[in-house]
Amino acid sequence: MLQIRLGAERPADAGDGLGRATVGWRPGMSEDEAWQAGRGIWKFNADRALSQDEVQIINVDGIVLAVARITGISKHGDRYALEGELLRGDARVGRPTQNPHLSRNPVTYV
Repeated sequence: MLQIRLGAERPADAGDGLGRATVGWRPGMSEDEAWQAGRGIWKFNADRALSQDEVQIINVDGIVLAVARITGISKHGDRYALEGELLRGDARVGRPTQNPHLSRNPVTYV
């Protein structure tokens, strides 16, 4: 499983390849908003990411915000965004992750 940890919400960079106005996490965010914030744009190993079945989007407190099935990736310069199917209502959402995020990087492989 791929795991992406989101920091605090902030304005997206100008020309965000996914057309987002903001990136990161804020309290009260929906699963759809968490998926859009967390699916990209990241520096990661594309082959390794594609070998994973799912991605968990978590906040800095380790709470699962969204879970999605990975179906592909899109390239954005030297970075990537995940493509996938959001698993709305997954039982893990809203609970602490079972796999603590120990990396200093926002993207890790569990």
